[in-house]
Amino acid sequence: METSFEISLNMKTIKGLETYASFYLGRNEKFAKGLFDLMQGEREIKENSVISMDLTKRQNGIPYPISILHCNWEHLAYNTKIITKEVFKELNLEQNGSL
Repeated sequence: METSFEISLNMKTIKGLETYASFYLGRNEKFAKGLFDLMQGEREIKENSVISMDLTKRQNGIPYPISILHCNWEHLAYNTKIITKEVFKELNLEQNGSL
């Protein structure tokens, strides 16, 4: 059973919710959930939210939403930076056999 994790970036438009980017996080659930916990934003549902970020588990191609953050522009910038930094560290640790 193939399982992986990703974070999707979504924006509310006049057409509805549009996913415009996605970060592949790999297969490590502990890493994916830990990374998502580092991110900023509102965890409660916000009707007027324009930007959201979803943590999704994908099993055999089927997406299962785990958690969502409702973000403003500052949250989006911070979260993109933290995702890139943490994925970089994870990939380099994997390659060095340090995990």
